[in-house]
Amino acid sequence: MGVSGHVEKPGCYELELGIPLRTLVEDYCGGIRGGKKFKGAIPGGVSMGILGTDQYEAELDFDIGRKYGVLGLGTSGPTVFDEDTDMVSVARNITRFFKHESCGQCTPCREGSGWLYQIMTRIEAGDAKSKDLDIAMEIANSMGSMPGTTICGLADGNAWAARTIMEKFSEEFESRVMRTYVPVTINMGELAGA
Repeated sequence: MGVSGHVEKPGCYELELGIPLRTLVEDYCGGIRGGKKFKGAIPGGVSMGILGTDQYEAELDFDIGRKYGVLGLGTSGPTVFDEDTDMVSVARNITRFFKHESCGQCTPCREGSGWLYQIMTRIEAGDAKSKDLDIAMEIANSMGSMPGTTICGLADGNAWAARTIMEKFSEEFESRVMRTYVPVTINMGELAGA
């Protein structure tokens, strides 16, 4: 397993399938860098999605997808995040990667990847509105709702990555959106000049 991210000793470790992520990080990688707390991890390639803070005990095996709400084990090269990681920035960076890598042949990937990146950029900058979260989730659910409907798996991977980060770290996304919407009631009598 090639471990990277916020660990004291990143590197390649040859271990048995099924080792808990916590054991890998603490017993082999020297723990979270700087003595900080675990926040999340990508089990193996960004397209697999992300493990949340409460999933530090996840067993790194082929059942990880079914058990922990990720696509799968992927490359089994975990990227570990510490407690100070801005997950909105992580999502924006991942969607930037997928937007850049899209060849543009398939509409779900070409359009969806661009839209997700634009929305994540607005959220990160604090320029998004609450409805942008709903739109981003709708796009992510639509792009990856039927795996295999595009030429390659890029759209599916983008969808899984964005969706799992937004779901497992929803409070970070919600705290970054502008809550300036005030419902307007219209008095029809005033409009008619009554």
